[in-house]
Amino acid sequence: MKKITALLMMLYFMAFIFSSCELVEEEDDEQPSEEYINETIDTDVTWQGGTYIIEGTLRIENGGHLTIDPGTTIKFEDGGRISVAGANSALTAVGTANAQITFTSVSNTPSAGSWDYINFESTATGTSSLQYCIIEYGGGYAATYGGALWLEGPSISVDHCTISNSAVYGVVCDDDSEFTSFTNNTLMDNDSYDIYIEGNAAHTIGSGNVIDGSGILVDGDTYTQSEATWSLQTAPFTIDGTLYVQSDGGATLNIAAGNTIQFTEGSQMTVGSDGYGTFKAIGTESLPILFTSTSTQKQGGQWDYIGFENGSVNSELSYCIVEAGGGYASYVGAIDINDAAVSIDNTEIRLSATYAITLDNAGSFASFSNNNIHDVDNYVMQIYGNWAHTIGTGNNYGEDDLGILVHGDDFEHTNETWLFQSTAYVIDGTLSIESASGSTLEIEAGSTIKFTDGSEITVGYSEFGKLVVNGTSVLPVTFTTAAPAGGEQPGDWDGIFFESNTMNGSILNYCNISYGGGYATTYDNGNINLDDVSSGEPTISNCIISYSAGWGIYNSNSSPTLISNTYNGNENGDIGN
Repeated sequence: MKKITALLMMLYFMAFIFSSCELVEEEDDEQPSEEYINETIDTDVTWQGGTYIIEGTLRIENGGHLTIDPGTTIKFEDGGRISVAGANSALTAVGTANAQITFTSVSNTPSAGSWDYINFESTATGTSSLQYCIIEYGGGYAATYGGALWLEGPSISVDHCTISNSAVYGVVCDDDSEFTSFTNNTLMDNDSYDIYIEGNAAHTIGSGNVIDGSGILVDGDTYTQSEATWSLQTAPFTIDGTLYVQSDGGATLNIAAGNTIQFTEGSQMTVGSDGYGTFKAIGTESLPILFTSTSTQKQGGQWDYIGFENGSVNSELSYCIVEAGGGYASYVGAIDINDAAVSIDNTEIRLSATYAITLDNAGSFASFSNNNIHDVDNYVMQIYGNWAHTIGTGNNYGEDDLGILVHGDDFEHTNETWLFQSTAYVIDGTLSIESASGSTLEIEAGSTIKFTDGSEITVGYSEFGKLVVNGTSVLPVTFTTAAPAGGEQPGDWDGIFFESNTMNGSILNYCNISYGGGYATTYDNGNINLDDVSSGEPTISNCIISYSAGWGIYNSNSSPTLISNTYNGNENGDIGN
C-alpha cells in the first residue's frame, strides 16, 4: 500500500513539473502585440516581431543602429517618420519572402500620404539595407517633392521590396544619393513618378524591378561615371532638364536594349560639351530603344534634342526610335552633331519639328546606314559639303521630304563619294571642290542633286579639284533646281563651273542638267561653265542639258570632250562663249 501511495505521489509531482515548464515556455514565446515608439535610438536596438507604432519622429543618430527582424510591422501615425542621421547610423530591415517587414499607416482606412517617410540624411554614413519590405501609404511630408523613401546623400541597398501608394514619389534620391543595390523591387500606385533620381546616379537602379506607373524621373545633371548602364526597366526613364554626359577623363553612358527614354518639354541630352563623353544606345530589332516625349499625343517639338559636341567620342545609336523632338530652335534637329563623328544605324527618326538631324561645322557620321527618316517639318538633314560623303547606304526617307540640305563648303578630301540616297542632296551656297594636294568628289549613279537660288558647284577655282559623275542610261544623275515641282524656272541656280585648276579626269556622263544658268547674264551663264581649263579638260557625254537661262554649255578658253549630248530649251543656245 505504501508503494502504491509513493508511486502516485511521484506521478503527481512529474505532472506538475511538466505543466509548469509548458507554462513557462508559453510565457517566453509571447511578444508584445503593440508598442508605441517616440524616441531617439543611439545604440544597437533590435525589434523582434510584433507591431511598433511610431508617434512623431523616430531618430536613429549618433551611431545608432536599428535592426528590424522578419515579420515585424511598423505603423505610423499621421506625420510619423523615421530619420537616420549621423556617422555610422544605420537601419537594417531585412525580411524574408515568407516573413516580410511592413511599414504602413496606423489607420484602418489608409490612403496615400497617411504618414511621412523613411529618411536617410546626408550625415548617415552607416550601411543601411531594406530587403523584403512593404512600404505603403507614405509620402505625406510635402505635396510636390516628398517620397515614402527619401535619400538625401547616403547610399543604401533596396531589394525585393514593394513601395506603393505614396502621395508623391515612391523613392526620392537627392544630393547625389544612389543605391548600392536596387533589384527585384515592385513600385506601383504612387501619385507621382515611382523614383526621383539625379542623372549621375540613375545607373544604380538595377534589374528585375517591376515599375507600374510613371516610371523614373531623372533630374538634369552631369553624368561623370567612367562607364555604366541604365538597366532595362518596365517603365520609362524621364529626363527633366539637361543631362550632360562628360568628364575630364571621359564618361560613358550605355542604355540597355528595350528601354524607353522620355523627355519633358524643353529637355535634352548633351554629350561632350565640356569634357569627353560617349553615349551608346544599342537596341536590337526586337528590343529597340525609344526616345520620345512625355505626351500621349506625339508631335514635333515636344522636347529638344540629343546633342553630340566636339568632346563626343565613339557615340552610337543603333536600333533606336527618336520621335517628337526638335523643340529647341528652328536650326537644330532632334539629333544635333557639332564637330563630332557619330554612328547612327537601323534607327527611325520621325515627327521632328525641324530637321531630323543637324550636323554643324565638321559634324559627320562614323556610320549612317539602314535608317528610316520621315514626317519631319524641314529637310531630313543638314550637313556641310565636306562631310556629306559620310551618309551611308540603305536609308529610307519620307515620300514628301525636302531632301538633305548640304551647306556650301570646301570639299577637301582626297577622294570620296556621295552615295545614292532615295532623296535629293540640296546644295545651298557654293560647293568648292579643291585642295592644295587635289580633291576628287564622285557622285553615285541615280543620285539627284538640287540647288537653291544662287547655288553652284565649283571645281578647281583656287586649288586643285576633280568632279567625277558617272551615271548610266538607267540610273542617270540629275542636277536641277530645288524649286517645287511645277515652279521650275531657267536660272533658278547658277551652274557647274570647271575652273583653271580642274584636274585631269573630270567627267559628266549620263547626267540630266536643267534650270541653271543664273550666275550672270552675259558670261558664265550656262548650266555647265568652263573657264580657262587647259590641263584638265572635262569629258561631258550622254547628258541632257536643258532649260538654262543662258547657254547649255558656256565655254571660255577650254577644250572639253563633248560626246552624244542632247540640248533642249536653253535660252541662248546649246554652246556659247
